[in-house]
Amino acid sequence: MKRYGCYPSSIGTMPSCSLFVLLSFCLASLLGCYQPPATVAPQRTVEALLRLLDDRDAVTRRTAAEALGKIGNPQAVPRLVVALGDQSPIVREAAVRSLGGVGPLDSGTRAHIAGLLVDSVQSVRAAAAQTLGSLDPSKEIWPLALSQLAHADPEVRRTVIQAFEGSDSPEVMQALVNSLHDPDSQVRQTAVAVLGESGNSRVVELFQERLKTESSATVRGEIAYRLQFFSVDEFGEGLRFVASHDESVQVRRWADHTLKGFRGARDSGSRPQPIPPAVPAPSHRYP
Repeated sequence: MKRYGCYPSSIGTMPSCSLFVLLSFCLASLLGCYQPPATVAPQRTVEALLRLLDDRDAVTRRTAAEALGKIGNPQAVPRLVVALGDQSPIVREAAVRSLGGVGPLDSGTRAHIAGLLVDSVQSVRAAAAQTLGSLDPSKEIWPLALSQLAHADPEVRRTVIQAFEGSDSPEVMQALVNSLHDPDSQVRQTAVAVLGESGNSRVVELFQERLKTESSATVRGEIAYRLQFFSVDEFGEGLRFVASHDESVQVRRWADHTLKGFRGARDSGSRPQPIPPAVPAPSHRYP
C-alpha cells in the first residue's frame, strides 16, 4: 500500500562539487536514483553518501538520504536516525521515508520515527505516519503515539490515527473508537477510514450508531462508503434509511451506491466489490 521512492529534487542550487559526487554515485552505483533498489552497493558508495548527510546544503543532504534509502543498506540506519533531527524539513522527511526501506528497525528507531508524528511540518508528520504504517506493528511505540491523540492540533491527531492503519492492537482499536467522538470532523473521518480498513466485525455496529448521531455529512459519507466492505446482512435497515432520508445528497448517493453494490453481488452470487471513489472522496488514500 505504501510506496516510497526518491523525490524529485530541485538540484539547481546544489553546490557543483557535491552535485557531481552525488550524481556520480547515483548513476554509477544505483543506475539512476529513480531505478529499483540495488541489491549490492560498494561500501565506498555508502560511505560517501553518509558523508554527504553532513553537507551544508539541505538539498544535498536530502538527496543523500533518499539514495541511502534506495540502497537499503542497514549501515545507514544510525545516520538516518540522526537526520530525523535535521533543521531542514525536507531532510527529515527524506530520512524518515528512507528508514522504511532499510530493513528491520529496532524499537528505539521506531520511537524516533514516532516522535516525528508531532513535527512542526505537516509533510514530515505524514511521512512518519506512513513509515510507521508500513512497518510491522510494534507495541513499544503505541504508548507514545496514543498519547498524542490528546494533542491540541487536530492535524497531529489525524496523522497519529493514520499511523494506526493495519494495527489490530486492542488499545489502538479502542483509541480509534474514541476518536469517532473527536471534536474535529476531519479527525473523525480519518478514524472511520482506518476502522473501515481493520476488517473488525465490531465496526459495523459502531458505524450504524454514528450514522444516527454524526453531525458532519462528510463523515456520514465516509461511513456509507466504508460499509460496502461488509456484508449487507450485518447492517440491516440503517443504511437503507440513510439512502432515503439523509439531508445530504452526497451521503444519500454513497449509501445508495453501497446498497446497489451489495444487491448486485447478491444477485450474481459473488462477493461485494468496492465501488470506485466518487464524491465525497473517501480518505483511504491520505494526502
